[in-house]
Amino acid sequence: MKLVVSEQGGVRVAALCGRLDGFGAKEAEKLVAGARFDSPLVLDCQELTYLSSAGVRFLLTLQKAASAGGAAFALSALQPFCASVLEMSGLSGMIPVYASPAEAVRALRGGSAAAVGGDRHDTPAGTFVFHTVGSTAGTIDILGEVGNVIDCAITRENVVGKPFFETEYSLGVGALGGKPEDYLPLMGEAIMVAGAMVWLPTDGNNTPDYMIPRKASTTVVMQTGFNASIRGGFNEFVEFTAAPTRPASVRDIYRALFDLAKTRRPEYRGVLGLAMRAEIHEAFGAGIMKSPLLSNRPANGKMITDPSNYDAWFESDKTPRNQGTTALICGAGEDLTADLSQIDQELLRRMFYINLANKASQDEVLHNHAVFFRNAPAPGGTRDMDVEMRRVVDEGEFVDMRHLLDQTTVTSALIAVSYVQEVREDSNR
Repeated sequence: MKLVVSEQGGVRVAALCGRLDGFGAKEAEKLVAGARFDSPLVLDCQELTYLSSAGVRFLLTLQKAASAGGAAFALSALQPFCASVLEMSGLSGMIPVYASPAEAVRALRGGSAAAVGGDRHDTPAGTFVFHTVGSTAGTIDILGEVGNVIDCAITRENVVGKPFFETEYSLGVGALGGKPEDYLPLMGEAIMVAGAMVWLPTDGNNTPDYMIPRKASTTVVMQTGFNASIRGGFNEFVEFTAAPTRPASVRDIYRALFDLAKTRRPEYRGVLGLAMRAEIHEAFGAGIMKSPLLSNRPANGKMITDPSNYDAWFESDKTPRNQGTTALICGAGEDLTADLSQIDQELLRRMFYINLANKASQDEVLHNHAVFFRNAPAPGGTRDMDVEMRRVVDEGEFVDMRHLLDQTTVTSALIAVSYVQEVREDSNR
C-alpha cells in the first residue's frame, strides 16, 4: 500500500496505490497516523486495485476524522470492484464518490463539510445536486413488450412469474394469484419498488392492491406479460428542489437530467432509468381498465391507445389527484434529441409507447409508474435509495398506485439515476 499526498487549489489529494485488504489497511492507518483533518481531502482511488471490509473500515475512519475536523471528504475514480464492495457495505450513501479527482476537487473546494453537498446545477426546472454513488454500467431488462399490451395481445403462454426480489425497481403490467384463471383476467398497471409489489387490478373497483414480502418466495410471484427492470445499480443520487413558486413536472425533471447528462456524463447514451421519492404537488395518473388479453381485443382490431378505443380502455385524470402525498416512482426516459445509436432500437420500442393523456412532446418519451403514501417519514439524510424508499413503505400510509403521466408536478425529490448503457432481453425469469 502506497499513499502519495499532493495539494490542488487548497484541497489535499491522497493517491492510494495497491490493496486495501487486512494488511493494506493497517499500513494505510500508519501512513495517516497523526495527520490533521482540517482541510478538504480527496482519495484518488484509480490505482486502488482491491478493497475488503478492513479497507472499508479504514475509509469510514477517515470519514469520521474529517467530519470531526469540519473538513470535506470524498473518494474519486473508484474501480468497478472497489465500487461494488463500497455499495455492498452500505457506505456508498455516506461518502461522496466522484468520477475523477478533478471533479472531486471542484466539489470540495469550499473547504468545509458542507462542500460535500455535491455537484450543483441550477436549471429552469429547479436545483439539482448530484452525488456519485456507483460506477457499474446501468441496464434495463425487458420481458415481453409493451406492444402486446397496447395491441391487446397477451396470452397465457407469454405470461411469466417474476420473484419480487429479482425486480426491485421495475414497472409493467401484472397481477398476483395462484392460478392463471385468478390472475390473467385482472392484470393491470404494476410497479416494484423497495421489494414491494403494487398493482391496479382490472376488476372495475379502481382500488390498488399490494404485497410487501419479508422474505423471498418462489411461489408468490408477480405474473407479468410485460416488465421493464432497472439493473446494474444506480450511478448518481440526486437531490432536487423546484422553484418555490413553480413546481416542476416529471417531464421538466427528465428534460433537465437529459440536458445535464450531455455535458456531465461522457457515457450518456440517451436513456435514463430512475427511481424517485417525490413530494407531490399535483399528480395525474392513468390506468388500463381491462386486462390486455388477446381474448379482450377490441372488436375494431385497433390498438387500445387508438382514439376510438382509448376512453373504453383507460381511466386517465383530467383533474389532479393525490396532492400533498409522497410518491415512490420507477421509470425510464428516452431522449429523442440524443444520439441513440448505441442502444438496441428494437428493445427500446418494446419499452416505450405514446399515451394520449400525456401532453404532447417531440423531445422525449417517458414511462413511469408510481405508488403514493401519506404521512411518510421525512427523508433520512442518506444517499441510498433503497433505504429511503423502504422507510416510506414501512412507515407511510399507502394511498394509491397509477401509471404516472408526464404533467404530474413535484416540489422536491430524491432521485437515483442510472445512465443506461444497454437495453437487453430479460433472461432472469
